[in-house]
Amino acid sequence: MNTQEQIKHLFEKLNTDDQILILEELHRVNNSNNEPPNAASVENCPYCSSVLLSKNGHRGVQQRYKCKVCHKTFTSVSGSCFHCIKKTDKFEEYRKLMFEQYYTIQTMAKKIGISVQTSFDWRHKILSSLNSEPKEFNGITEIDDVWFLYSQKGRKGLKYSRVRGGSKRKGDNKFQVKMIITADRQTTKDFAVAKIGRISKSDLERKVGGKFNKSCTLVSDKHRSISSFAKSEHIPHVNFKASKHTAGGEFHVQTVNNLASRVKAIVNHQFRGVSTKYLQNYSNWFAMNEKMKSEENKNLKLQEELDQNKKGWGVFTNIEGYYKDFIENLSERTYRCPTKRNWSSPIQNKDIIGVNAYL
Repeated sequence: MNTQEQIKHLFEKLNTDDQILILEELHRVNNSNNEPPNAASVENCPYCSSVLLSKNGHRGVQQRYKCKVCHKTFTSVSGSCFHCIKKTDKFEEYRKLMFEQYYTIQTMAKKIGISVQTSFDWRHKILSSLNSEPKEFNGITEIDDVWFLYSQKGRKGLKYSRVRGGSKRKGDNKFQVKMIITADRQTTKDFAVAKIGRISKSDLERKVGGKFNKSCTLVSDKHRSISSFAKSEHIPHVNFKASKHTAGGEFHVQTVNNLASRVKAIVNHQFRGVSTKYLQNYSNWFAMNEKMKSEENKNLKLQEELDQNKKGWGVFTNIEGYYKDFIENLSERTYRCPTKRNWSSPIQNKDIIGVNAYL
């Protein structure tokens, strides 16, 4: 019995699940060995995540693949922020410039030589592809909620005078968008747009629940919902009156306060306010810059992250749906004047909940 017959004999003895695993691994090895040197690697289908793929011609200069499970075709950029990009050189220049400085959309359009609409689309394609999910928090971890005035900036067709939304009433009210900022004393930071209105225990559980390891001690001001959340998660909790700013020693929230003041300055002053619809995107942008500011190969790491995220296009094309769910389920505001833009995209499934989804 030769080697090939021995392998076939052993393969037939395996159960169905083990046979599928072996076939998937062989397909992965075969595809990687036959790929051109500079081609982006494709390991699984962006629709169903299967690794049973076969080559299926070319789309321009890009290799096209076909999934043997869902029978859909795609390329190495399908689903990523590079999907449907024609001016690739300008897009790359745009991406690099975007993470060097917080320029407005109009300024970016002038610098790159593109239209304002293209500048807007490219910005949010990139931001929709950023992975904002934090790792576990360690040690002393600070948490607080930051308020932004509800905004409908850029929304067409509103009939009332204050098109950007909001209220002149001071204090916590139903026009304040709440972002939960959580940060440990190392490098893990999380910015999560939670709801419009007062934060509750369930909002904290939905956004940051299960992300604290056993070494954590939670530090915050005297917010009842945070105290209740810490108790339910069995996390040691140190709190203090907000007017005192600290519980003494190392128990303070200065890290979170610093992050909050900087992100608010960027959103409210540098960009003159942003729509609530895109607030999570802008917070992800700030979080990524904070994460990458000490990295030596910043551009390379960003490129790898954008290449690997195959849900970016799905998030970008469905963000209006996420915003509608956010308004209807997590606020007392009324969803008005939906956008009329449509994309004939192969990856436009609203069930693809990406990193920027509000719910």
